[in-house]
Amino acid sequence: MSTDTTNKAERFWSQERCEERKHNWLEHPTALACINLRRAGNPAEGLSAYWRRDFLQQPAPLALSLGCGFGLWERIALRDNLATRVEAYDLSEAAVVQARVYAAAEGLTDRVAYQAADINTLELPEARYDAIFGVSSLHHISALECLLENCRRALKPGGLMFVDEYVGPIRFQPSPRVVALINDLLRLLPERYRRSIYLNNDPRESYANTPLEWFEQTDPSEAVRSDAILPCLKQHFEVIDEKPYGGALLHMLLSGTAGNFDPSVDEDAALIRLLTFFDEQLELAGVISTDFTSVVARPRPAPTVA
Repeated sequence: MSTDTTNKAERFWSQERCEERKHNWLEHPTALACINLRRAGNPAEGLSAYWRRDFLQQPAPLALSLGCGFGLWERIALRDNLATRVEAYDLSEAAVVQARVYAAAEGLTDRVAYQAADINTLELPEARYDAIFGVSSLHHISALECLLENCRRALKPGGLMFVDEYVGPIRFQPSPRVVALINDLLRLLPERYRRSIYLNNDPRESYANTPLEWFEQTDPSEAVRSDAILPCLKQHFEVIDEKPYGGALLHMLLSGTAGNFDPSVDEDAALIRLLTFFDEQLELAGVISTDFTSVVARPRPAPTVA
Protein backbone atom coordinates (compact mmCIF):
# COMPACT_ATOMS: atom_id res chain seq x y z
CA MET A 1 0.00 0.00 0.00
CA SER A 2 1.09 3.59 -0.60
CA THR A 3 1.97 5.80 2.36
CA ASP A 4 -1.31 7.73 2.02
CA THR A 5 -3.31 4.50 1.84
CA THR A 6 -1.50 3.10 4.88
CA ASN A 7 -2.11 6.28 6.87
CA LYS A 8 -5.84 6.23 6.11
CA ALA A 9 -6.15 2.60 7.20
CA GLU A 10 -4.15 3.27 10.35
CA ARG A 11 -6.37 6.22 11.31
CA PHE A 12 -9.54 4.20 10.71
CA TRP A 13 -8.42 1.23 12.81
CA SER A 14 -7.08 3.38 15.63
CA GLN A 15 -10.67 3.79 16.84
CA GLU A 16 -12.19 1.08 18.99
CA ARG A 17 -15.81 0.48 18.00
CA CYS A 18 -17.91 -1.15 20.71
CA GLU A 19 -21.62 -0.63 20.08
CA GLU A 20 -23.90 -1.50 22.98
CA ARG A 21 -26.41 -3.06 20.60
CA LYS A 22 -24.70 -5.68 18.48
CA HIS A 23 -24.95 -4.83 14.81
CA ASN A 24 -23.19 -7.69 13.03
CA TRP A 25 -24.49 -11.19 12.31
CA LEU A 26 -21.16 -12.65 13.48
CA GLU A 27 -21.84 -11.20 16.94
CA HIS A 28 -25.40 -12.50 17.33
CA PRO A 29 -25.57 -15.47 19.76
CA THR A 30 -28.06 -17.44 17.65
CA ALA A 31 -26.10 -16.87 14.44
CA LEU A 32 -22.88 -17.79 16.27
CA ALA A 33 -24.42 -21.08 17.37
CA CYS A 34 -25.25 -21.84 13.72
CA ILE A 35 -21.71 -20.90 12.68
CA ASN A 36 -20.22 -23.08 15.42
CA LEU A 37 -22.32 -26.02 14.23
CA ARG A 38 -20.94 -25.70 10.70
CA ARG A 39 -17.40 -25.04 11.85
CA ALA A 40 -16.98 -27.37 14.82
CA GLY A 41 -20.03 -29.65 14.67
CA ASN A 42 -21.19 -28.29 18.02
CA PRO A 43 -23.28 -25.11 18.45
CA ALA A 44 -21.68 -24.45 21.83
CA GLU A 45 -18.06 -24.80 20.65
CA GLY A 46 -16.46 -21.57 19.45
CA LEU A 47 -13.44 -21.03 17.24
CA SER A 48 -10.75 -21.38 19.90
CA ALA A 49 -12.32 -24.51 21.40
CA TYR A 50 -12.61 -26.11 17.95
CA TRP A 51 -8.99 -25.39 17.05
CA ARG A 52 -7.77 -26.57 20.47
CA ARG A 53 -9.81 -29.78 20.26
CA ASP A 54 -8.65 -30.80 16.80
CA PHE A 55 -5.21 -29.23 16.34
CA LEU A 56 -3.75 -27.70 19.51
CA GLN A 57 -4.28 -30.20 22.32
CA GLN A 58 -0.93 -28.93 23.56
CA PRO A 59 -0.55 -25.15 23.39
CA ALA A 60 1.80 -23.78 20.77
CA PRO A 61 4.95 -22.63 22.66
CA LEU A 62 5.18 -19.49 20.50
CA ALA A 63 2.48 -18.20 18.16
CA LEU A 64 2.27 -15.25 15.80
CA SER A 65 -0.92 -13.20 15.44
CA LEU A 66 -1.39 -11.05 12.34
CA GLY A 67 -3.51 -7.91 12.58
CA CYS A 68 -4.16 -8.02 16.31
CA GLY A 69 -6.12 -4.75 16.58
CA PHE A 70 -7.01 -4.18 20.24
CA GLY A 71 -5.80 -7.64 21.22
CA LEU A 72 -9.01 -9.59 21.77
CA TRP A 73 -7.98 -12.71 19.85
CA GLU A 74 -4.61 -12.95 21.60
CA ARG A 75 -6.24 -12.77 25.02
CA ILE A 76 -8.68 -15.50 23.99
CA ALA A 77 -5.86 -17.68 22.61
CA LEU A 78 -3.85 -17.34 25.83
CA ARG A 79 -6.82 -17.85 28.16
CA ASP A 80 -7.92 -20.92 26.19
CA ASN A 81 -4.40 -22.40 26.04
CA LEU A 82 -3.99 -22.32 22.29
CA ALA A 83 -0.56 -20.80 22.89
CA THR A 84 1.89 -20.27 25.72
CA ARG A 85 3.25 -17.02 24.29
CA VAL A 86 2.15 -14.80 21.41
CA GLU A 87 3.85 -12.16 19.30
CA ALA A 88 1.30 -9.89 17.67
CA TYR A 89 1.44 -7.13 15.06
CA ASP A 90 -0.97 -4.46 13.90
CA LEU A 91 -0.78 -1.40 11.66
CA SER A 92 -2.29 0.91 14.29
CA GLU A 93 0.05 2.14 17.03
CA ALA A 94 -2.96 3.37 19.03
CA ALA A 95 -4.58 -0.08 18.90
CA VAL A 96 -1.34 -1.74 19.99
CA VAL A 97 -1.00 0.63 22.96
CA GLN A 98 -4.53 -0.19 24.10
CA ALA A 99 -3.98 -3.92 23.53
CA ARG A 100 -1.08 -3.76 25.97
CA VAL A 101 -3.34 -2.10 28.54
CA TYR A 102 -5.97 -4.82 28.18
CA ALA A 103 -3.33 -7.57 28.41
CA ALA A 104 -1.88 -6.03 31.57
CA ALA A 105 -5.34 -5.90 33.14
CA GLU A 106 -5.62 -9.67 32.63
CA GLY A 107 -2.10 -10.40 33.87
CA LEU A 108 -0.88 -11.44 30.43
CA THR A 109 1.93 -8.94 29.89
CA ASP A 110 4.67 -11.56 30.15
CA ARG A 111 2.91 -13.82 27.64
CA VAL A 112 2.10 -11.47 24.76
CA ALA A 113 4.26 -8.94 22.91
CA TYR A 114 2.44 -6.35 20.79
CA GLN A 115 4.18 -4.32 18.09
CA ALA A 116 3.01 -1.82 15.48
CA ALA A 117 4.04 -2.70 11.92
CA ASP A 118 2.66 -2.76 8.39
CA ILE A 119 1.96 -6.45 7.86
CA ASN A 120 2.20 -5.99 4.09
CA THR A 121 5.94 -5.42 4.47
CA LEU A 122 6.62 -7.38 7.65
CA GLU A 123 9.80 -9.48 7.61
CA LEU A 124 9.41 -12.61 9.72
CA PRO A 125 12.25 -14.67 11.19
CA GLU A 126 12.68 -18.09 9.63
CA ALA A 127 11.39 -21.16 11.54
CA ARG A 128 10.40 -19.13 14.62
CA TYR A 129 6.72 -19.92 15.24
CA ASP A 130 4.79 -23.05 16.20
CA ALA A 131 1.48 -21.56 15.01
CA ILE A 132 0.37 -18.49 13.07
CA PHE A 133 -3.10 -16.97 13.45
CA GLY A 134 -4.85 -14.76 10.91
CA VAL A 135 -8.25 -14.00 12.43
CA SER A 136 -10.34 -11.39 10.59
CA SER A 137 -7.17 -9.68 9.41
CA LEU A 138 -5.98 -11.10 6.08
CA HIS A 139 -8.78 -9.38 4.16
CA HIS A 140 -6.97 -6.12 5.00
CA ILE A 141 -3.74 -7.26 3.34
CA SER A 142 -2.86 -6.30 -0.23
CA ALA A 143 0.54 -8.08 -0.39
CA LEU A 144 -0.92 -11.53 0.27
CA GLU A 145 1.65 -13.45 -1.77
CA CYS A 146 4.57 -11.89 0.09
CA LEU A 147 2.98 -12.25 3.53
CA LEU A 148 1.95 -15.88 3.09
CA GLU A 149 5.35 -16.84 1.70
CA ASN A 150 6.90 -15.20 4.78
CA CYS A 151 4.47 -17.13 7.01
CA ARG A 152 5.39 -20.41 5.30
CA ARG A 153 9.08 -19.81 6.05
CA ALA A 154 8.40 -18.49 9.57
CA LEU A 155 6.74 -21.70 10.77
CA LYS A 156 8.77 -24.37 12.48
CA PRO A 157 8.56 -27.95 11.16
CA GLY A 158 5.15 -29.25 12.14
CA GLY A 159 3.77 -25.73 12.64
CA LEU A 160 0.31 -24.79 11.39
CA MET A 161 -1.38 -21.73 9.92
CA PHE A 162 -4.84 -20.93 11.33
CA VAL A 163 -7.14 -18.62 9.36
CA ASP A 164 -10.68 -17.46 10.09
CA GLU A 165 -11.65 -14.92 7.46
CA TYR A 166 -13.95 -13.02 5.18
CA VAL A 167 -13.12 -14.42 1.72
CA GLY A 168 -16.03 -12.92 -0.23
CA PRO A 169 -16.06 -10.25 -2.96
CA ILE A 170 -13.53 -7.45 -2.69
CA ARG A 171 -14.74 -4.22 -1.12
CA PHE A 172 -17.89 -6.04 0.06
CA GLN A 173 -19.39 -5.86 -3.45
CA PRO A 174 -21.76 -8.85 -3.80
CA SER A 175 -23.06 -9.66 -7.25
CA PRO A 176 -26.35 -8.20 -8.58
CA ARG A 177 -27.96 -11.59 -7.95
CA VAL A 178 -26.97 -11.55 -4.28
CA VAL A 179 -28.00 -7.90 -3.91
CA ALA A 180 -31.43 -8.78 -5.30
CA LEU A 181 -31.79 -11.67 -2.83
CA ILE A 182 -30.82 -9.41 0.07
CA ASN A 183 -33.44 -6.88 -0.97
CA ASP A 184 -36.09 -9.59 -1.38
CA LEU A 185 -35.41 -10.72 2.18
CA LEU A 186 -35.43 -7.14 3.51
CA ARG A 187 -38.90 -6.63 2.07
CA LEU A 188 -40.11 -9.72 3.92
CA LEU A 189 -38.87 -8.57 7.33
CA PRO A 190 -41.17 -6.49 9.58
CA GLU A 191 -40.01 -2.96 10.23
CA ARG A 192 -38.88 -3.66 13.81
CA TYR A 193 -36.19 -5.99 12.47
CA ARG A 194 -34.91 -3.47 9.92
CA ARG A 195 -34.09 -0.61 12.28
CA SER A 196 -30.42 0.25 11.79
CA ILE A 197 -27.89 1.74 14.17
CA TYR A 198 -26.32 3.31 11.08
CA LEU A 199 -29.55 5.17 10.22
CA ASN A 200 -30.35 6.61 13.66
CA ASN A 201 -32.62 3.63 14.25
CA ASP A 202 -34.67 4.31 11.13
CA PRO A 203 -35.65 1.20 9.16
CA ARG A 204 -33.55 0.07 6.20
CA GLU A 205 -35.71 0.10 3.09
CA SER A 206 -33.20 -1.39 0.66
CA TYR A 207 -29.61 -2.50 0.28
CA ALA A 208 -27.05 -1.23 -2.24
CA ASN A 209 -23.34 -1.93 -2.37
CA THR A 210 -21.14 0.67 -0.66
CA PRO A 211 -19.61 3.01 -3.26
CA LEU A 212 -15.99 2.16 -3.96
CA GLU A 213 -15.03 5.77 -3.23
CA TRP A 214 -15.90 5.20 0.46
CA PHE A 215 -13.16 2.61 0.77
CA GLU A 216 -10.55 4.75 -0.94
CA GLN A 217 -11.39 7.75 1.22
CA THR A 218 -12.02 6.02 4.56
CA ASP A 219 -10.32 2.62 4.81
CA PRO A 220 -8.39 1.53 1.71
CA SER A 221 -7.43 -1.74 3.43
CA GLU A 222 -11.01 -3.02 3.82
CA ALA A 223 -11.54 -6.24 1.85
CA VAL A 224 -8.82 -5.07 -0.51
CA ARG A 225 -8.08 -8.55 -1.94
CA SER A 226 -10.44 -10.75 0.04
CA ASP A 227 -11.26 -12.99 -2.93
CA ALA A 228 -7.56 -13.83 -3.36
CA ILE A 229 -6.97 -15.06 0.20
CA LEU A 230 -7.73 -18.74 -0.40
CA PRO A 231 -5.92 -19.02 -3.77
CA CYS A 232 -2.82 -17.35 -2.28
CA LEU A 233 -2.98 -19.45 0.86
CA LYS A 234 -3.23 -22.66 -1.15
CA GLN A 235 -0.21 -21.63 -3.21
CA HIS A 236 2.02 -21.72 -0.12
CA PHE A 237 0.14 -24.10 2.19
CA GLU A 238 -1.61 -27.44 2.06
CA VAL A 239 -5.11 -27.11 3.50
CA ILE A 240 -5.84 -29.86 6.01
CA ASP A 241 -9.15 -28.49 7.30
CA GLU A 242 -11.57 -26.05 5.66
CA LYS A 243 -14.95 -25.12 7.11
CA PRO A 244 -16.95 -22.57 5.12
CA TYR A 245 -19.76 -21.03 7.15
CA GLY A 246 -21.74 -18.83 4.79
CA GLY A 247 -22.67 -15.20 5.19
CA ALA A 248 -23.09 -14.22 1.53
CA LEU A 249 -26.60 -13.00 2.38
CA LEU A 250 -26.52 -12.46 6.14
CA HIS A 251 -23.32 -10.42 6.23
CA MET A 252 -25.03 -7.48 4.52
CA LEU A 253 -28.66 -8.33 5.24
CA LEU A 254 -28.11 -7.97 9.00
CA SER A 255 -25.46 -5.24 8.93
CA GLY A 256 -26.53 -2.67 11.48
CA THR A 257 -29.70 -4.58 12.36
CA ALA A 258 -28.66 -7.90 13.95
CA GLY A 259 -29.27 -6.48 17.42
CA ASN A 260 -33.00 -6.19 16.69
CA PHE A 261 -33.32 -9.97 16.97
CA ASP A 262 -33.55 -10.82 20.66
CA PRO A 263 -31.92 -14.25 21.20
CA SER A 264 -34.09 -14.77 24.30
CA VAL A 265 -37.30 -14.44 22.23
CA ASP A 266 -38.21 -17.68 20.47
CA GLU A 267 -39.61 -15.97 17.37
CA ASP A 268 -36.51 -13.80 16.93
CA ALA A 269 -34.11 -16.69 17.39
CA ALA A 270 -36.16 -18.81 14.99
CA LEU A 271 -35.95 -16.07 12.35
CA ILE A 272 -32.16 -15.96 12.62
CA ARG A 273 -32.00 -19.75 12.29
CA LEU A 274 -34.30 -19.67 9.25
CA LEU A 275 -32.25 -16.96 7.56
CA THR A 276 -29.06 -18.91 8.29
CA PHE A 277 -30.62 -22.09 6.92
CA PHE A 278 -31.69 -20.26 3.75
CA ASP A 279 -28.18 -18.84 3.30
CA GLU A 280 -26.61 -22.28 3.76
CA GLN A 281 -29.01 -24.09 1.43
CA LEU A 282 -28.47 -21.59 -1.39
CA GLU A 283 -24.73 -22.02 -0.87
CA LEU A 284 -24.98 -25.81 -1.01
CA ALA A 285 -27.11 -25.54 -4.17
CA GLY A 286 -24.44 -23.42 -5.83
CA VAL A 287 -26.64 -20.32 -6.10
CA ILE A 288 -24.33 -18.25 -3.87
CA SER A 289 -20.85 -18.83 -2.46
CA THR A 290 -19.59 -18.64 1.09
CA ASP A 291 -18.23 -15.31 2.32
CA PHE A 292 -16.55 -16.68 5.44
CA THR A 293 -14.42 -19.71 6.16
CA SER A 294 -12.06 -21.25 8.70
CA VAL A 295 -8.91 -22.95 7.42
CA VAL A 296 -6.06 -24.87 8.99
CA ALA A 297 -3.04 -25.46 6.77
CA ARG A 298 0.52 -26.71 6.87
CA PRO A 299 3.39 -25.24 4.86
CA ARG A 300 4.18 -26.69 1.49
CA PRO A 301 7.80 -27.73 1.04
CA ALA A 302 10.11 -24.93 -0.02
CA PRO A 303 10.50 -24.74 -3.80
CA THR A 304 13.62 -26.51 -4.99
CA VAL A 305 16.18 -24.49 -6.91
CA ALA A 306 17.35 -26.15 -10.10
